[in-house]
Amino acid sequence: MLDKILINKAFAAICLTSLLAFSWAVPQQVMASEDQPREGLPGRRIGGGTRGECFSTVGRLMALVPETNLGFTKKAYPNFLFYLPQTSAPAMVEFVLQDESRHSVYETTFTKTNSGGVINFSLPGSTSLPPLAIGKKYNWYVSMICDPENRANDIVVNGWIQRVELDSNLTKKLEQTSPFERVNLYAKAGLWHDALATLAELRTTQPNDFRLAANWTQLLKSEKLDAIAQEPFLNIKIQQSPELSIK
Repeated sequence: MLDKILINKAFAAICLTSLLAFSWAVPQQVMASEDQPREGLPGRRIGGGTRGECFSTVGRLMALVPETNLGFTKKAYPNFLFYLPQTSAPAMVEFVLQDESRHSVYETTFTKTNSGGVINFSLPGSTSLPPLAIGKKYNWYVSMICDPENRANDIVVNGWIQRVELDSNLTKKLEQTSPFERVNLYAKAGLWHDALATLAELRTTQPNDFRLAANWTQLLKSEKLDAIAQEPFLNIKIQQSPELSIK
């Protein structure tokens, strides 16, 4: 029995030491740009203290973006991940995507339940919503709305995203690998949004996989977001609100 325990511990140690080494290098295609920021962009990854009757003191709103506030993607319609804290009552949440001129590209609202957790939201691909332009930066916001009549009490986080073009070699590798191996390729290429979303999708479909859970924690820890590593994923269908518009 002791030998079995020691073997299990050794196996766990091997798994932990063989986690993906997430290092967020800027993609080569972006490094060549004179506009590439060297010290990140202004943003707010973590929301302020909760306030208002509909909020509890459990957790804080978080945008899952790198410390630079800028994440890269190869996707025309990428995923955005954020953490919604537990609330004492259902609350409205607003997602807004803007271009560099602060023009609204996409907006939607949805209602969260009392529960807290991680949202993996995919920008919907449709004829009315153009794909993200390669090389351009977009600012995205998530707001928790306690009082729709007084938006000054919103709790808001925001980050930036930029779509980059991949070289043919990396594109071919991505097409030939499994989703788990793809996470590592995304990470090495500096594609934060794609690595995070792919790993989140794997964790949702395989919630009891130790390896995926450990890699999820390591990935978040690489950008000091591991405070919510043990939080569940919320299955909320986000649809375009009729009162908001896609431009």
